[in-house]
Amino acid sequence: MNPAVLTNTLEPGDLAFLKRFFDGICAERGLTGESVAANNLAARIIHLYQQGVRNERELEIQLDGGEITKV
Repeated sequence: MNPAVLTNTLEPGDLAFLKRFFDGICAERGLTGESVAANNLAARIIHLYQQGVRNERELEIQLDGGEITKV
C-alpha cells in the first residue's frame, strides 16, 4: 500500500488534480478563491479525497449532496 494513503499525505499529482478540480467547481459556482464558501468547498474536497473519493464524477456527486453556496 502507498504510504501516502496511510498518512493522508497529498503528493504533487494529488495536489494538481485537486487544484484543477477545485478551480473548475469554483468557476461553475461563481466562487472567488478567497471567499468563505470557496474555503469551505476546498476543505470538503480534500476531506472527501482523503476518505478515498478520487473520481471527479464521484466528488461532484458527493459535493452536490452538500451544496456550497456563494458567500
